[in-house]
Amino acid sequence: MKVLFVTSTPFLSEPLGAMVLAAICRRAGHDTRLAILRSGGFLDTVRSYQPDVIAYSAMSTELRFFRDADAELRKWMEKNGKRIVRIMGGPHPTYWPAVAEELNLDAICQGDGDLALPEYLKCIESGGDPNAIPNMATSGKGARNKHLFEDLDSLPFAHREDYYKLVPYCRESGLRSFIASRGCPYDCTYCYNHAFKEMFQGCGPILRRCSVQRLIAEIEYVVRTYPPVRLIRFGDDTFSHKADAWLEEFVRQYKTRIGIPFYCLMRSNTLTDDTARLLSEAGCQAVGMSLEAGSDAIRNGILKRNLPEETVIRSFELAKRYKLNAFANSMLAIPGTTLADDFETLDFARRIRPAAPYFGVCCPYPGTQMWRMAVDAGHLDPQTQVGTHYLDRSVLKSYTQREKETQSRICNLGVLYVHAPRWLTPALLLLMRTRLPLTRLTRLGLFYADYRLATRIFPQAIPRTPASLLRLVRDTFRTFG
Repeated sequence: MKVLFVTSTPFLSEPLGAMVLAAICRRAGHDTRLAILRSGGFLDTVRSYQPDVIAYSAMSTELRFFRDADAELRKWMEKNGKRIVRIMGGPHPTYWPAVAEELNLDAICQGDGDLALPEYLKCIESGGDPNAIPNMATSGKGARNKHLFEDLDSLPFAHREDYYKLVPYCRESGLRSFIASRGCPYDCTYCYNHAFKEMFQGCGPILRRCSVQRLIAEIEYVVRTYPPVRLIRFGDDTFSHKADAWLEEFVRQYKTRIGIPFYCLMRSNTLTDDTARLLSEAGCQAVGMSLEAGSDAIRNGILKRNLPEETVIRSFELAKRYKLNAFANSMLAIPGTTLADDFETLDFARRIRPAAPYFGVCCPYPGTQMWRMAVDAGHLDPQTQVGTHYLDRSVLKSYTQREKETQSRICNLGVLYVHAPRWLTPALLLLMRTRLPLTRLTRLGLFYADYRLATRIFPQAIPRTPASLLRLVRDTFRTFG
């Protein structure tokens, strides 16, 4: 069968979920192709490729792009008498199965699709009940049976070729992404992971990890097949939870067999002296560790991060000691907080001074505990469509329009404030609080934020040719403009 995988946004980080599923389908004898909605030409691809199945991979923040594209597709199919099976996987249908009926999809996949998708394709070819397949559903009631895929070593290497053809600057940049594990043991209220644990409780271990040998083998293959490779990005929610035998073996093999700088995500409680030392020894040049909020009451009460202030401060001190540049997100407009809390978060970030701080307005996602908290407290209409990216203004009803404008200015100027000399901070605070229409001026802060990210966290990933750099800038404006 011919399967067209569809993602929303082109960027430097490859869509590994869709790419692994494409490899699984190819191993089963199917043909696959990729389309990216925000690059345009979706219907043209459908016309030329003539797929039997279209597989959307959707996050909640991107749903409107899939909804619009699917509406066009259905009109085209009706006009031309075509029949294409349409399924959706990814976070949105996993936690919001009602999308099956909202878009009149043929099926949705909740959670891991590694076994579900090839079984569904068999079902299309030979008949049978799709709802009998673990993680698959044909209605908004969701999957009848659930399954966690454990044997990550058995997965084929991600099929990257189609993505690099569509987004050539991604290959030229030298940045390659990998996943070493699945699952997260933490219960942050804004994240899908706590809901995932509830949904798949009793189906097997939530936290699964491939062997070091399997991970290194895939990196070696990509280095040989898709040069140049100048920087490795590990997309795991938390790359290492402790200094265990897996991490020690990773350090030994990565140093001798790969030797390329890398970036990974950590939490403040997992970046201990031992893990920081091992990561640095392996060649890690940067880590992502979220601050989220400056108050323990918010960070641990509302967000359930379970990270005391001293643990957070200590982790960033360790990052500096071991020369691990830290990328740190902070959230504003968290349900149940005030504008004063946002400024406290801003000052907390300035105290810590991560190498690349970022500030964004909190966006409660459907299916998370934060979404339920915001709806139950009357802060959020349950019919609200969430924003299309992290820097949208707050959708909460608990803030005035002026407060939302101030939060937007903090997002724009926050990075400058964190790194500015003391004499400049009063002027930056005044700009954040002013009611004057200075949007273009305050957006200069975002350029500085991008500069810090590019030069401190991903310096090797900057495209080396003017044409590639221009295409990257164009797609960035399409995504965040």
